[in-house]
Amino acid sequence: MLLNAAAEKMFGYGRDELLGKLIEILVPESLRHRHREHRRHYAEHPVTRPMGTGLELFARRKDGSQFPVEISLSPIRSADGSRVIAIVRDITSRKQAEAQIAAIHQQFAAELAATNQQLEIRNREVERANRLKSEFLASMSHELRTPLHTIIGFADLLAEELKGALNGDQKRFVGHIQRDSRHLLELINDILDLSKIESGRLELHSESFNAAQAITETVASLRALADDKQIKIAEDLDRDIAMTADRLRFKEILNNLLSNAIKFTPENGRITIECREDIDAVYFAIADTGVGIHAAEQQAIFDKFYQLGSTTRGVREGTGLGLAITKSLVEMHGGRIWVDSTPGEGSRFQFVIPHPKVEPRSQSIELAAARPVLLIGNGLEHDNLVELLAQKGYAAAAAQTIPEGLAVMGDTSPAALIVDLSKIGPESWPTLQDLRANEKTAHVPVIALTAADDRNTVAMLGVNAALLKPVEPALLLRIIGEKIVRSLGEPSRILIVDDQAAAREMIDETLRSAGFLPVLASTGKQALEVLARGPISAVVVDLIMPEMSGFELILRIRQNPRLAELPIVVLTGKEIDLDDAQLLSHEANAVFLKICSWKEDLLAKLDELVQPVINRDPIRG
Repeated sequence: MLLNAAAEKMFGYGRDELLGKLIEILVPESLRHRHREHRRHYAEHPVTRPMGTGLELFARRKDGSQFPVEISLSPIRSADGSRVIAIVRDITSRKQAEAQIAAIHQQFAAELAATNQQLEIRNREVERANRLKSEFLASMSHELRTPLHTIIGFADLLAEELKGALNGDQKRFVGHIQRDSRHLLELINDILDLSKIESGRLELHSESFNAAQAITETVASLRALADDKQIKIAEDLDRDIAMTADRLRFKEILNNLLSNAIKFTPENGRITIECREDIDAVYFAIADTGVGIHAAEQQAIFDKFYQLGSTTRGVREGTGLGLAITKSLVEMHGGRIWVDSTPGEGSRFQFVIPHPKVEPRSQSIELAAARPVLLIGNGLEHDNLVELLAQKGYAAAAAQTIPEGLAVMGDTSPAALIVDLSKIGPESWPTLQDLRANEKTAHVPVIALTAADDRNTVAMLGVNAALLKPVEPALLLRIIGEKIVRSLGEPSRILIVDDQAAAREMIDETLRSAGFLPVLASTGKQALEVLARGPISAVVVDLIMPEMSGFELILRIRQNPRLAELPIVVLTGKEIDLDDAQLLSHEANAVFLKICSWKEDLLAKLDELVQPVINRDPIRG
């Protein structure tokens, strides 16, 4: 009915040749029969839309040639009836560009595949060359050490003047031989260690030993070097830590770090060595008041042959291999090492060595069902508890006294012991204490029922939890379930972050009584260090803290991909306004106020969030 000049030019027709003709004249002949049907369907439901969505469309010129197009359809109504406006775009140039891009992409993919194949071949060659190099260095280092030990030995004999006195020059010459020979031996030892590590030939021989004793021995061997520069070495050690590691390699780690600290600490400086047990690992730190390390170099110093610069005596010392070897040895033990340093103020090298993993005991609630819960006391209340436990899937047995109950159990230790202190009387307390001393029953969870809040008695008897009578059934079921479940497996570690010592102690006691293992931190920085060093099941955090607020700590945790799903519970004395609530609703799993009754709800929420692998259905029914 109507066309513009662009349509005449696009299709090669004059206006008179198209007016009054069916639109199929512009459709390729092979598609015309289908196009009529499409046109009929469109007339029944006319809407503004692109034509042939998802399909490649083609139009036909007067000379019979075809070209790719895009078509938009828009229905209109006029006095002459319904009409359709078709806007046709020639997309030949776009298709050509797409084809060129596809060809370039295909060519690039082929070239990339070929390059990757070449790189893989070269990488294998490099790996083989590195392995052969390391094996060669290991062999050569061993061959070099043998004559070097001989040189050092004879130089020492000469220095002792056993075969006659030496004049001044001779003593000076022998001193040069001793000093340079030992320096060369250190270099060869470092190369030998590194080559063994790289070739996979260095084996660890783990043993159990006292960490503080190994540190003291290492410090003693380096004390003379420190005294030469009037450097004071202080020890802040937990003396009771038993660690499992390769004792020789562990002392090598300490020796490398301490030697570096002495080299880069000016005269009259100070070095502090710390050691403490931290979650599933032993934490060590060696801090000095030396020259410090720029932030840009704090990663590079662990690279092979990287030397930081001149020592405090104005010369480069060492091979640049010590920290590379130290890092490899720490990682071979399953640990990690890092450094915090400020130029001009000193450095703090820190590393952790994890405790060996122990295979967990069978974690099955069926075990709890096979080992009954033993109730000690008398009266109708216990009959009700036996029935309650049976309804929730627990086997249960009752007795009036502890000896009677243990006799009923025979050779089987109970899954848990519920003792009514008001029923058994003081004469049964020694039996309960004997229970704790018996290897067979020492780890059986004990829950005390008491008519008064007698914490001193409860603590003396060594019970795991105490409930005031009358007992709330739901609370008893939750606690008995937690004690049984956690006695079968590893307790959930809950990080408590609160700057108030009294608050930390209170929360600590609350969580311990429920079978959790609290880990305490007084600042946000300490909390982040704990999270970096070991696994934590959930975090309980206060919002009002100095330096780093609870809000900032929560956001820092959420920014770490490894901790993005870590359960976070807020327990705070701060009034929560609308902005606080909106932020916490996105970042925290629950919020409790200290001014309200929070203990039972907090424990229930942590129990829900931690979700250990053990089935807890019997607890919840």
